[in-house]
Amino acid sequence: MDDEIFDRVKKDLKKDEAYLRNHEHRFRVSAESVRSVSPATPRLLDIGCWPGYLSLFFRRSGWEVSAIDLKPDRLPIISDAGIDLLDHNLNDHPSLPFPENHFDTILFTEVFEHLNPASFDELFKGIEHCLKPGGRLILTTPNRRALNKNFFIPNRWEEPEVDDEGHGHWKEYTVAEVLECFNTTSLGIIRSETISFYSHLGRSNETGYFPLRDWKSHPNKLRNLAKFVVNPIRNLPFFRDSLLIVAQKD
Repeated sequence: MDDEIFDRVKKDLKKDEAYLRNHEHRFRVSAESVRSVSPATPRLLDIGCWPGYLSLFFRRSGWEVSAIDLKPDRLPIISDAGIDLLDHNLNDHPSLPFPENHFDTILFTEVFEHLNPASFDELFKGIEHCLKPGGRLILTTPNRRALNKNFFIPNRWEEPEVDDEGHGHWKEYTVAEVLECFNTTSLGIIRSETISFYSHLGRSNETGYFPLRDWKSHPNKLRNLAKFVVNPIRNLPFFRDSLLIVAQKD
């Protein structure tokens, strides 16, 4: 990811500094998932773009960007940056107001869980409609199987607390439940995994692994013995707080 552009975006949106600090790893992983298949003349849609970091990052990286949000009036900097920002409530109108084969990439990050599941069939058909052949959808959402959600707050989704402002989660999902939404589309899954955006415990740390036989010779013996024990555990799905799905239109 281009750190210079990202730092400019952070500076421009500094009033949301605390939010960025908590979500920065997610923004970077999402951006790298997009840039790894960047076309020559890229066109991107950011669904539910608040607070605007990814929309601004890709606009300043030379992409043509469109975005939709429930309350676009809270994002004047997005429109000022030359981004086509639409007022659109996906729970009321799950279809997407864009032409067929229009976007190279669609970002759908941390929005899925805020939507009424009754909207999913129409929404995913709309995503398929406006993606170009070979175009990709990047979807992130909380992991329903994360240990903290099951251990500390059991049965939390029996009565979801949501409002008309988009606050609250209708539900959180497993990987299998998210993948079911693709069954009626031609979108092929090319990546589906649990990942940690917010908890360091569930993040992979390839450079921090030391074989057990070497731990005594390393300067920080106890820390690296702990890494030997913890690293295999941290890769278990229930230690990872989020899901990352990448799908491609045939």
